[in-house]
Amino acid sequence: MRLPPAPGADPATPVSPGQSESAGTLQAAVDRILASQAFERTHRLSVLLRYLTDHSTSGDTAGLKEPIIGQRVFGRPADYIASDDNIVRSNVRQLRLKLEEYYSSEGEKDPWRITVPKGSYLLKLEPAVQPLPPTRLVRPWRLPDLIAVPAVLLAVVALVWWLRSIGPQPKDCLLSLLRPGPGQRLLVVGSDANVQMYVRLARRRVTLQEYIGGRYLRSDPLPPGIDRAALSNLLASRSVTETIFLNILPEFARALPSTSLSVLAADSISPRDFDHDNAVLISGPFGNPWVQMFDRDLNFQIEATEEVTSTWIQNRKPIPGEQERYQNYTDASKTIVCYARLAYLPGPRPGSHILLAGGPHHASTQSAGQFLTREDSLDSIRRLLHVHRSEAVPWFEAVVESRTLSVDPISMRIVAIRRVDPANTAETAR
Repeated sequence: MRLPPAPGADPATPVSPGQSESAGTLQAAVDRILASQAFERTHRLSVLLRYLTDHSTSGDTAGLKEPIIGQRVFGRPADYIASDDNIVRSNVRQLRLKLEEYYSSEGEKDPWRITVPKGSYLLKLEPAVQPLPPTRLVRPWRLPDLIAVPAVLLAVVALVWWLRSIGPQPKDCLLSLLRPGPGQRLLVVGSDANVQMYVRLARRRVTLQEYIGGRYLRSDPLPPGIDRAALSNLLASRSVTETIFLNILPEFARALPSTSLSVLAADSISPRDFDHDNAVLISGPFGNPWVQMFDRDLNFQIEATEEVTSTWIQNRKPIPGEQERYQNYTDASKTIVCYARLAYLPGPRPGSHILLAGGPHHASTQSAGQFLTREDSLDSIRRLLHVHRSEAVPWFEAVVESRTLSVDPISMRIVAIRRVDPANTAETAR
C-alpha cells in the first residue's frame, strides 16, 4: 500500500535546503521513499516512518518516546510496559534494514540519506556522499617516487585486507545456496504472529487459501467466548513479525550482502513474488502459511493434532536409524532437545530457489534459522548426500536436532535427510 505524499511536497524534485528548509527536505525525502517499490508492501513500516517524520520535523520529541510510539502507531494500551514488549524496537530494526535496501537500489542516487540512529527515534538527514572524481598527477618520475612505490602498495594491500576483515563477508553456508543472481533478490519471509495467535485461539489450522486476503478471519465460527470483532481489533494492533525472526536477520546480513536481502511480512506478499526471486520461508506451515505452497509432498511433515494442541515432525517413510516422529522434549539435565525441518527446493519458475526453515515450536524455528548461517552447515549437507564441493548441491529435505539452553543452541546435527525429486516439488508449487 502506498501512502500519499505530504501536502505540498514534490517527491520527484530534489531539494538543497538551508537550515530553515530542513523539515521540507526531510518530508520530500520520505515521500520518495514511501513511493518506492521497496516500501510498497510494508504498510506498518510506512506508517512508522511517516510518524517518525512528522514528529522529527515538528520538534515534538515527547512523541518519539518508545511507550508513546507503541500506543499511537501499534495500538498498545496506555499502561503497557515497553521493556516487556519490544514491538517498537523490533519494527525500528526492520525499518533500518528496509532503508538500507532502498538506498542500495531505487534510492541509490537520492541526494539525501535518512537514518534512524541507534538509541534514538529522531530521524537524521544527511547529504549523500558522492565519490570524488579521479585525479591524475602528471609529472616525471623521480628516484624518491620509485623508492616509495613498494611501501605505498604494501599500505594499500594492508588497508584493503583490514577493510575486508571488519566488513561482512559472504559465507560458504547453507544460506549461500540462495545467493541471488543478476536481477534477483533474496526474499526473507517471516512467520505471522497474528495467524499464530488465531491458530491458538481457534484451535484449528489456517490453509494458504484462507490466509490470502485474510479470509480465515471471516470463516468458521470461533470457539465459545471469543468475540470475532474483539479478535480482529487485537490482531490489527499486533506486530505481524515474530521476535525470533528479527533475531535471525542480523545473521543473514552477515552471511550474504545485506543489499541482496528483501525482508517481507507474510501477509504482504502474493504467489507472484516467488516467480523470479529466491526466498527463505521462516517457520512451519502453521505460523507461515506460504510454506504450504511448497511442502505438501515432502517426506518430513510438520504435523499437529486436530486442535493444534500438540505438534511434531512426522517421518512418512523412516529408514533404519531414524525415528517415525520427532517431537521436542526436555532431558534429565533440563536441556531442551528440539527438531526443525529444512528443505532446499526449486521455485515455481526456472532459476528460482526456495529454502524452508522452521519447526513445530519457537525454539525449533530459532535453531533452523541459525543453522542456515553456520559455517559447517553446507559441508554437513554435502557429506551426508555424498556430494563433492565441486558439484552442485541437489534439492533435499532434512531434520535438524538442536540442544538448547533457553533459546540458544549449544549443539546441532542433522538426524535425517532425503534427496527431493524436483518434478514433485515443481508440480506442487504450481
